[in-house]
Formats: sequence, C-alpha cells, structure tokens
Amino acid sequence: MPRMADFAAVRRDSLHRYLSRHLEGEVRLDDPTRMLYSTDASNYQIEPVGVVLPKTAADLIAAVQIAQDLDIPITARGGGTSLTGQSIGPGLVLDCSKYLNQIGDVDTANRTVKVRPGVVLEHLNRHLTTFDLHFGPDVATANRATLGGMIGNNSAGARSIVYGQTVDHVRSLDVVLADGTPASFGPLSPTDAERKRELRTREGEIYREVDRVLRTDAEQIVARFPKILRKVSGYNLLGVLPPGVRSAECESENQATVPNHSNGSLTPQATLRAPHSLVPLLVGSEGTLAVVTEAELFLVPRPQHRGLLVPHFDSLRSALDALAVCLSFGPSAVELMDTMLIELARNQRSLKGAMAAISGRPAALLMVEFTADDPDDVTDKVEKLAAALRGASGMTAAVTATDPHLRDPLWNLRSAAVPLLYGMPGDKKPVTFVEDCAVDPDRLPEFATRFRDILKTHGTDGAFYGHASVGCLHIRPVLNLHDPADVVKMRAITEDVTDLVLQFHGSLSGEHGDGLVRSEWNRKMFGDRVYEAFRTVKRAFDPANVLNPGKVVDGPAMEANFRLPPGTIVPEPPTVLDYTKQGGFFRSIELCNGAGVCRKTQGGTMCPSYRATKDERDTTRARANSLRLALSQTGSTDSKMVSSHSAFRTPHSALSQRWIGEVMDLCLSCKACKAECPSNVDVAKLKAEYTQAYYAHRPRPVGHRLVKNVHRLSPWGAALAGPLNWLGRRAFARGMMEALAGFDRRRSLPELHAMHFRRWFAGRRPAGSTGKKVLLLDDCFTTYQEPRIGQAAVKLLEAAGYAVELANVCCGRAMISKGYLTDAQKLARTHLPRLAKSAAAGTPILGLEPSCLLTLSDEWPELVPGPDADRVAAAAELVESWIARQVQEKAISMTFDALPNRVVFHGHCHQKALVGVGGTTGALGLVPGLTTTVLDAGCCGMAGAFGYETEHYDLSVKIANLALLPGLAADPLAVPVATGTSCRHQIRDLTGRTAFHPVEVLASAVRT
Repeated sequence: MPRMADFAAVRRDSLHRYLSRHLEGEVRLDDPTRMLYSTDASNYQIEPVGVVLPKTAADLIAAVQIAQDLDIPITARGGGTSLTGQSIGPGLVLDCSKYLNQIGDVDTANRTVKVRPGVVLEHLNRHLTTFDLHFGPDVATANRATLGGMIGNNSAGARSIVYGQTVDHVRSLDVVLADGTPASFGPLSPTDAERKRELRTREGEIYREVDRVLRTDAEQIVARFPKILRKVSGYNLLGVLPPGVRSAECESENQATVPNHSNGSLTPQATLRAPHSLVPLLVGSEGTLAVVTEAELFLVPRPQHRGLLVPHFDSLRSALDALAVCLSFGPSAVELMDTMLIELARNQRSLKGAMAAISGRPAALLMVEFTADDPDDVTDKVEKLAAALRGASGMTAAVTATDPHLRDPLWNLRSAAVPLLYGMPGDKKPVTFVEDCAVDPDRLPEFATRFRDILKTHGTDGAFYGHASVGCLHIRPVLNLHDPADVVKMRAITEDVTDLVLQFHGSLSGEHGDGLVRSEWNRKMFGDRVYEAFRTVKRAFDPANVLNPGKVVDGPAMEANFRLPPGTIVPEPPTVLDYTKQGGFFRSIELCNGAGVCRKTQGGTMCPSYRATKDERDTTRARANSLRLALSQTGSTDSKMVSSHSAFRTPHSALSQRWIGEVMDLCLSCKACKAECPSNVDVAKLKAEYTQAYYAHRPRPVGHRLVKNVHRLSPWGAALAGPLNWLGRRAFARGMMEALAGFDRRRSLPELHAMHFRRWFAGRRPAGSTGKKVLLLDDCFTTYQEPRIGQAAVKLLEAAGYAVELANVCCGRAMISKGYLTDAQKLARTHLPRLAKSAAAGTPILGLEPSCLLTLSDEWPELVPGPDADRVAAAAELVESWIARQVQEKAISMTFDALPNRVVFHGHCHQKALVGVGGTTGALGLVPGLTTTVLDAGCCGMAGAFGYETEHYDLSVKIANLALLPGLAADPLAVPVATGTSCRHQIRDLTGRTAFHPVEVLASAVRT
C-alpha cells in the first residue's frame, strides 16, 4: 500500500507540471523550498504546497486561476518580514520579489508612479531621487519591504504623523480576483460606481455587497472603529463609507495630516479618501481579498533638511509625559526607545558609533525629528523645543543633531536596534502578539502605565518603543513560547490588553496587522455586527476562501501553528565549535527571527549571494532556517513528533542532511551576517559546523583536500615554482585542474615564489630596534604567493623601531572554510601555547591577511576555549591598524613622504565584519597627499576557494559586478588597494589592474 507521503509527492508532481505549462516564472514544489517558505518573521510556521516566483502579471493570473480550480489556497508574500504570520499559508506562496519588481515611468506633473508588487521601497525611493520625490510611508524595513507587502499591510512608518499610511498614497490597484479574473480599482464617479454594481461578474458582486454592508452597518462601523490615525485591524470599512457618513469620522478623528496629492498642501487625513473607491478596503486586507499585480502610487516632495533633538529621561513615564510638548512644535516624527532597547544597542558592535552620542545610561529616549525646506527652520524648531523641555521632569540630557554624520546614525538607531530583541540569549524573548496597540497620543502616558501593570500582574515585563507621535507603541512582553505555561500566559495577557485597548478606544494593531496572531480577536474588538460585515466582504471577494485564509476573519487560535509546539525538546547535536555564549547550537540558530535584513541589496556586505541571485534560498535567514528545521525533526513532545518530513533522526544525522548543503552552498562565509544581522547570526560558523558533520562519514572532494592542505602543499609548490607557474598559465593544465579538483579553468592560479617570504626573512639582515618586538603572522598566502607584502611589513615595522619575529604557524583558515574543524582544532591546540606565551609577555601578534589574522581572534577561542585563546585573540591585530593606533597614541613616531595619488580601498569581508576598516583608512591617512576613497562595496565574490570552484565561478563574477568592479571603473586612474589576497586576486582577474596591500603603500612612503 502506498504511503500518504508518496501520494502527496505524486500530487505535487502533477501540480508542478500543470503550473509549469502555464507560467513563465519559476515553480518550486520541492521539500527544501516549501520548508524555507514555511516561516516569516513571526512565531509561526505553516508549510505550503509550493512556491511560485512569477515573472509577469499573466503568471499571477494563471497561478490564481489554477489555485481556484484545484481549491488550493494562495498566499501573496512580500519580503517575508511579517511579525504576525500574514505571509505564510498552506497552499501556494506567490513571491514577486525576484522578478516582478519593475518601476514604471514617473509622472512628475501628477506626482504618480506605477510599480509592480515586488518593488522594494528603498529601491523605489532611490529611483525617485532624480525627481526630488519619494513615497511617503517609510517603514523601518525599507531595505527589504516590498510595495506589495506594504499595500497588503497598510504600512506606515515613523513619519506617519505627516504622511499617514500607505492607504493615503495609493491611487489605484490592478489585481487578480479570487476567481482568476483581472480587475482594476480606483476613484469612480457616482455613475461609474453604479455601473460597477450592475455588472453580473465577481467584480459586480463585490461592489453590490460592499455597498449593502455600508448602507446597513454604517452606524456600527462609525461607532466601533477607533478614531485615531493608526488602525490596521479588520477591513477598512470606515475608509469606504459614503462622504456624508464619513464626515462624522472627520469631526472626531485624530487630525493627522497627509499630503493632498492634488495641490501639495497638507490636509486632514480622513478627508482625502475618494468617494466610490474600494482601494482603502483592499489596502491592508493582507492579501485576503485580491492579489495585486500593479499599483499606482502618489508621491510626495522629498524633505530638503532634517534635524533631531534626542532628549534623555530617567523613566519611561517621564519621556511619555514630555510627548505633548514635543507634538506642540509640529515635528515630523517622535520615536521612543526604552531601557531594554537602549542597552541592547549599547552592546551591538555595529551600533557603537551611534551609541557614543548617548549621554550616560538613560531609561528612555525620544527622537524628535523636524523637517523643512529651509535649514534655519529646522535649527530654530530644534532649539525652541530644547528650550521648552529644559527642566522638564525626569529629563537628564538632550542631544541636538542637525549634522548628517550625527543625525543619521542616531535616527537609524531605533530601527536597527529593534531586531536585537530577538537575539537575546536564552529562551525568554520579547514576543510579538500585542506589540503594536495604538491609542490617542494624549492618552499614551496613562495607557503605557496601565499596560505595564498588566505585564507585572502576569509576572513579566517588556520592551517599550515605537511611534509615540501617533500613539502607536511597540510593547513586547518577555515570554518563553517553548514553555506551555508561558503560552497560557500569552493568551491571558491578550485578554487583558484587548480589554484595555477597548477602554481607551484604541486599535489592537496600529501597524503590523492581524495575521495569525490577532485575527481571532477581531470579533471582540469590533463587535458581532461589524465582524459579520467583515465576513460578508470576504465572501464577496473570495467566496471559496482561497486567498490567504485564516487572516482578518475566521482566524485560528493565536497559539496554533507555532514554529515548535510548546514543550518541544530539541536535543543538541555534537559540535566542535563552542556555542556557550549563545546557549547552545540550537539556540544559536534560533537567534534568527526572520526579520530579513539579509535581503537588503544596498549598503554593507550582507548577503553577497542573495544580492546576486535575489533568491530566498540564498539568504542568511534561509540557511539558519534550514538548520533549525532539520534539528526540529529530532525534537519531540510527550505526544508526537514535530515534523512529518522524515522518520526520527538523531541530532547528528539531522545536521548532516544533503538538502541543507544545497541551501548552504552559496554561502561565501564572508561573516557579514555576524556583524550586520541584528541578531548576530554567524552563518559562516554554522556552515563550517554543518560541513564537518556532513563529511564525517562521506568522502571528500579532491578540491577540499587541496584547500585543507594548502599550508603543507605551498612549501612544496614554492620549491617547484618555475615549472608550476608555467603550467598554471597553460590552458590544458587549468583544464586538468578543473577536471580533477573542480577549480574553474577561467580562473588564474596564484603565482608561487621560490624566494618566498620565510626564505627571504631568514636571509636578511635585521635593522636595529629599540628592544621591542612584534610577532608577525606569516600566513601561507602572503608567504608563498605575495612575499612582497611581507617584506613591506618588515620594512614598516622596523622603521617603527620594532624587531620582527615570525610566528611560523598556520591559523587553519583554509581548513575551517571547508569544515575540517577537528583538524583546525588540533592545529590550534598545537600552536596556541607559543602564541599565548608571546601575548602574555605583551608582544603584539600582527597579521597581514585579515581572514588569517582574525581566525586567531574569532575561531580559535571557539575551537579551544580558555584563557590562552582569549589572550591570543586580544593581542591579534592587523599590521596597518596597529601602526595607525600606535602613531595616534604617540607610542611611536613615524614620518611619511608625500604620495600625491588617489587610491580606492576595498576592505576584506572579515575585516569589515569583525573590526571594521577604520584602522586601515586611518593608516592610509598617515601618508601626506594621499586621497583615499573607501568603496561602498560588499564582498568581492572571491571568498578564498569559493571563486575558484567551477560551480561558483559565474556567481563569483556576478557578485564582483554588483559594486566592486563598478566602483573601480568609476576612477580608472586611481590605485586599487585591498587588504585581502582573494580581493586582490579577483581585481586582477576581472580588471587587469594590480591591487596593493595597504602595508605596501605605507612602506613605499615611510622614511627609514
């Protein structure tokens, strides 16, 4: 008898053929893809039937039609950053972000633009800079939030007191209805609206049913909807009421203002909605009413000048009590951060620069922003507010920030710090379920106090932050959702909070929507009459309940569909690296909450492969999810197994599954995620651990073995440098290397040197020194492939008055990159005592190749934990950074001749992630006349052996072409400078230009 799993596989195969015949885009029904799309940024997990990546609007139409025919649910997904589970579902997931992301022509006269649903907000606004326009709502997730997702959620952002919500900026929508027919919604004249109601189609039925609901339930709709700006629960029936009824709303609603798109003035938000348009009903409907194929958006002028005042307070209540004064000066935003968020930001490596501007240890901060076309107006408002707040109860300090270098890091602090909440170690974390209640800002101080009282009653507390200007605070109770008792507490807190919100005539959700966590509460929040009106609207649009079922109406219990059933115990797999700081291997994976920062495509380095492929499978999030899902299969509760994908596996066998390798394959181990992921998820470390487990009982490829033994093979290669270099330049030899070791024939092989660095060093005459010495890490790459760099380092260090001693050790970097962790551990144990002895004596351990030097400080303490490894890590520093610091601290005196050159500098990924490039740029700044441009480029794409491998070569080149090569091409006469040997190799191969190490530049100018 066939198993049910086999039957399901046959059905999926049939569905795949059906969809593939009718769609131009990608159809993915494989197990890994279905698992990776089973989660978003919420606490929930639902595995879909499959995923469609549409390339055209026709693909969307065909997908919906097929789903309707086969009674398969459809979930339209944006960036997958939903905190409430809107973007996961049991049927077909539509992901438009990869292909359906075109921006149409900008109509500057009417200030409109048409966009496809996969357009990312940051990309749109960057495109609009030429026209001095932008899209008003500015969500914190702008670098990965799609416009389709924003429309589905009716997103707002920090400046909603000025710009309102997405609904206030959408003129019209082209959609696919649930029966697969296309339709357009936008402003209609009374005559056109009547014609729509007369249609004998699904569209006509929609207009008739909505009109009937509005006529019969208008009084209840006005009574039950909160009269505040930030409300995104339920269906926005208030926004489509007839003008005469809507006027009552205008009289009582919080008078936030948004741009009047007809004349550019600011108009009360409630008066802007066009009569007879159903657009306000569709915006915020979470994909439950229609699937968007194109949107026509209103645009607003870009503010010319911005300024911040950041008052500090000794308590949350003091900060909120000061809100009314702040609002009286007409700010564009007032953001709040409480002590929990402030302290998390203080300990985040990437936020240290911004936190340096914060005075002392405040319990709360307000970030009050002003915008104007005249900079003097901004300065005047900031100064006047500062004067008005001076002496305010509980205010401890205030920072004025009008300079962009101070203002922008401070402004970004709140949005950058929020995901850190998920990275808190342990099982207790701030949980999203009542996190975005909204009330009238005048009542916010009392509301926050009452809310905290509820949390204390239930034995917990939470993080308080968010959009104070519009009364929408994000309050996240700290709970352990793995603990059944805390899940019970979660529901009890929600019961009390919903009562409180109703008392304050507020909204249970002011920003993140209903999804899986809040839909079940809509009947309580709106009453039976309005809730049934919601259900009527849903049936009119989607009678078969195909579109994102279980959201807004008829939702499941908030405790259903958790990622792990409460009480699940996931056993820890055996590991080589130490995970004590993260609370264990599984908890280190769970640091990834799905916020999707790894989906950004501009700025920083994360994630190079995703930037090139735009594929969810190649995100940091997907790699962490693959390990979490695999290990979850080994977990169990008292009653059942967690996953139906496979029979019970041991943790070790689960960790070594082949499909995980498919997800991990394009990870370049650049470590950018360790710094740029707000939760500091270190996927390079996780990949090494996975690779170790995968090959524990499998044969290794020849290429792996060559990489592992580079420290042993290099001396032999140097002895035969002449013939080997000759062969390396021959096509037939490179073809053999491709066939035997998988190294692509298009990639040049590194030149070896018979007079390598160690041989040169042994035969040279040392310069005189002051008696002080340094230990130089003579890595394999510098020693045998680029000995000139080592020679330049010796010249530079001796000019500083130091005797140079070679470490003569291998760090194990190449081993770690291929998951030979036990071998790397043995190597570290062998060499650690000597290096630790030097470090204990105060001898600096300096290096030239960032990936090697930083292995001592990053991996060795996790391979061989203990005080010796910690001492070595503390003593390890890049040569040029150490020189720059010594000069700055006046510990050494060095003179450099002028070099009237321009250099373009590209930092190594590990350097950028772990220590930053400031030390290198500071060193280059010691040379008079040298102009240094730091490229805003991510990974070079080479990543050690990655760029050599046949299956990765094309991607390696594509990554280089994202930013590095265009950055170099922008100044063809500048001298390329790069700290990494892989980076220099990539530059030479793809541009023909020679890139130098910073130490070479310094050595060429130093006076000896």
